[in-house]
Amino acid sequence: MRADEFSKMRALEATHWWFQGRRALLRSLVERLPLWDALILDAGCGTGYARGELGRAGTVIGLDASPEVFAQQSGDRVMGCLGLIERAPFKETVFDLVVALDLLEHLEDDEGALREIYRVCRPGGHLVLTAPAYQWVWSRHDEALGHCRRYSAADLAKKVRSAGFTIRRLSYMVTAVFPAAAAYRLMRRRSRAGSDLFRVPEPVNALLGALMRLESRLVWNVSLPFGLSVFLAAQKEPGGHEAVQNRERSR
Repeated sequence: MRADEFSKMRALEATHWWFQGRRALLRSLVERLPLWDALILDAGCGTGYARGELGRAGTVIGLDASPEVFAQQSGDRVMGCLGLIERAPFKETVFDLVVALDLLEHLEDDEGALREIYRVCRPGGHLVLTAPAYQWVWSRHDEALGHCRRYSAADLAKKVRSAGFTIRRLSYMVTAVFPAAAAYRLMRRRSRAGSDLFRVPEPVNALLGALMRLESRLVWNVSLPFGLSVFLAAQKEPGGHEAVQNRERSR
């Protein structure tokens, strides 16, 4: 990710509707998953906005490959770790929950990263991730943010299953704004501008924030048919990868 884009994200994360939606998703996650005094990995923690919400469920370790992301981040139950998720510097089966919000699209070896996440997740532990949807929406926005790819829900689920996880929830999200946002990005493909992250008028920001908060609850019960993002929640079965494969063969 370009340094100017990272600075933009830090400046907007407190108020922008996109981040409001991600924080609402994390709040609903903490409410719904059976977490108590959990050890949580925030993989690709970026600016660290996720860790404030996750900290209500336990101790959070933020992992990122860029030293600058840990500046001005603190908290009694928050720790930072410099490293690559593809070679996670942790022992096996230690985390109750791994959260990877908008991370996999930045990695050349996304499947290797998922295998590492599976390795460090304890049996019975959870994975929650989001990723940008639809390769055909690719635009300057993706280039500015350092993306390698976008995903369909089916492709992302296939990779997560291949790593060993069992899918619990799979849905698109950021659905309400998808038609307008997709059209806008396609029109800007030849532009030299950066990402589509910018301040919007407060009434619009408030409306979009409310829509994102609504979707963040819906995706736990309803699979939305399309959207700018893919949402996935999965679990590492207590019996491990072999148990999952045996169950799939028996169907």
